[in-house]
Amino acid sequence: MMEANITSELSGQVWSVGIDRPAKRNALNSVLFEALANTLRLAQADVRVHCVLLHGTSSCFCSGHDTAEFGTLWPQAADGAVTRCIEAFAEQPKPLVAAVNGAAVGFGATMLLHADYVVAGEGAMFCFPFADLGIVPEAGATALLARRVGDLIARDWLMSGRPITAAEALRQGFVSCVVPDTDVRAVANEYATRLSAKPPTALQAMRRLLLEGATLPASKAIEGELSYLNAFIPAVTRRSIPHA
Repeated sequence: MMEANITSELSGQVWSVGIDRPAKRNALNSVLFEALANTLRLAQADVRVHCVLLHGTSSCFCSGHDTAEFGTLWPQAADGAVTRCIEAFAEQPKPLVAAVNGAAVGFGATMLLHADYVVAGEGAMFCFPFADLGIVPEAGATALLARRVGDLIARDWLMSGRPITAAEALRQGFVSCVVPDTDVRAVANEYATRLSAKPPTALQAMRRLLLEGATLPASKAIEGELSYLNAFIPAVTRRSIPHA
């Protein structure tokens, strides 16, 4: 299926979502923001989908906003295309794996903060150019980036807007692994397939606990874990008891 340069395909229990606007380095305009939001919401609602795999084209992941549309996209309404797209990432309950070739710039980089596993090609490059544009980051980056790479690294990356190589991104914990450019999709798909084979309710609960736990004291995290365990373990035990 393809909606306004956003492709989607269900393979087994993995929903592959592709940004396919190579002539514009996969920059997102209002139509693409809307289409990406819709596709992520479809994945969220489809019980057949256990994991989402996000990718760009072979030479570029996503160069962020189509800056030619800044004047028409902003200010954003509460139900605007960019707002809806950010919310679709933030509220996605299912594991999200990203396959990054080439550039991931602006929103192309901040959307990765909502991924559970990021496979980057050796030639991948990341950049947060917001300060140079005279704006601030989006997609929760001012909260999420420091949690992932640490406070001082986040300040450097966001304030300087300098290019970040795949090797540096791996060293600082922004990506999960770096592989040859030709292997990115295959490695990401293999990981997504492994996740999709696990009990989906457990993974979704774990993802929710991890997100909430980043700002909770351990005592509150324990309460949340016990609540899920009280629901899950009896169900697992019932399934494992053989019938007479």
